[in-house]
Amino acid sequence: MGGAVLGCALFLVLQAWLIHAGSRDYDEGVYWQSVRAMVRGEPLFQSVFASQPPAFYYALLPLYLVSHTLAALRITVLLFAIVGLGAAYVAGRLLAGPLAGLVALLLLASSAIYIHEAAVLQADAPAVAMMLVAIALTIAATREGARRARALAALAGLAFALALGIKLLGAVALVPILLCFFLPRRQPIRMLAWWAAGLVGGLVLVLLPTIASPGAAFEQLVTSHLAAGQATHGNLRGNLGLLIQLRQFPLDGLALLGAAIALWRRDFRILVPLGWTIASLIAILVYHPLFPHHLVLLPPALALTAAVGFADVALWRPVWTPVATAAVLAAGAIGLTVGVRDTQRGLIPNGHDRGVAAAIRAASKPGDFIITDNPFAVALANRDIPGPIVDTSHQRAEAGQLTVADLDSAKDYYGAKLVVTDGGRLQSVPGFSDWLSAHFRQIGTVGKNAALYEALQETD
Repeated sequence: MGGAVLGCALFLVLQAWLIHAGSRDYDEGVYWQSVRAMVRGEPLFQSVFASQPPAFYYALLPLYLVSHTLAALRITVLLFAIVGLGAAYVAGRLLAGPLAGLVALLLLASSAIYIHEAAVLQADAPAVAMMLVAIALTIAATREGARRARALAALAGLAFALALGIKLLGAVALVPILLCFFLPRRQPIRMLAWWAAGLVGGLVLVLLPTIASPGAAFEQLVTSHLAAGQATHGNLRGNLGLLIQLRQFPLDGLALLGAAIALWRRDFRILVPLGWTIASLIAILVYHPLFPHHLVLLPPALALTAAVGFADVALWRPVWTPVATAAVLAAGAIGLTVGVRDTQRGLIPNGHDRGVAAAIRAASKPGDFIITDNPFAVALANRDIPGPIVDTSHQRAEAGQLTVADLDSAKDYYGAKLVVTDGGRLQSVPGFSDWLSAHFRQIGTVGKNAALYEALQETD
């Protein structure tokens, strides 16, 4: 247990560097503006476009209400990631003993993509953390007496609901959870009933914010993603190319070797993490559009698979334990080196966003609404974006979910008198250039890409 606490503490120290870093992903600005809209009283799905389920946004609120900063939002994500590390340790320990728990924690904490996503304002790391919690609780439920098993199963169902409520990719955890229940067990149906009760209770809580506008919620959470996948014309080859990365090879190799050893020894404990790994791989290969941050779905499953294999080596051939330990430490060192290098890149000052933010502050006043495709710079300037257009991504425009009519409606309803273009996302909206020239005039530029436009005087 002491080793697990130390590992989590060191991970926290590493991530603390990134809390005040500049923009690390376009999504950060979108979610920052979404939370700002919620704080000023705009509801999700009714006026705030939400690309993720509501639990993610509400999880961000408590710390943000204390400190209205990006750091507060990133700290929330980091806390989820720390919880995920603890759950990985518990799951590994329950599956194959204390050493396996430490191996799982070490390999996950040193995964370059987990290190990267742990302090980025996105939904992926929190969802993966809650998946780990749900799986750890499910494993625990199958190892306890009747009364405690029922409570743990219900909590596992609740955790799974929260994973879904943060990001729909949490559904992948259903595979290892069902494997836990249906591996040799005397009363799986009764346990499943308690798990389902927790799931239903959790889903009721998660879906409460959608009751007022279920149609809009379905369109934003499901239809928009399906339409974006079709519009971007993704394919298996493209997803496979993104999946195969040299930085992941050490962890991939350990997991593959661990699974082979466990299967050869007929150790059925491997089925839970191996099933999770296969389900994650399938999800990544078929998901469109696939982005690098989606790959954080895979390291927890790989880490647990490798951990069970390590435990098998220690039991089967104790003399090989030092070799297995060296392999784990080497994989961890490689992942940590890559992760630290990524961290250092994240700390490089971003003068462009600060310059755009300064120009926005000079051209507007507090309380003004801005139409833009750089939501991060607008939030940095302490200005707001109309709730319906906090996300102006290429995928939303290509899917037909963002039109000139949407921009015009937001301009009129919110009284937006400033447009800031930066990066080409707004230009991908059909008819945007004509709409912009009809209602705004350029008043300045920042760098090569950013331009500011103020509203023309409307005539009756």
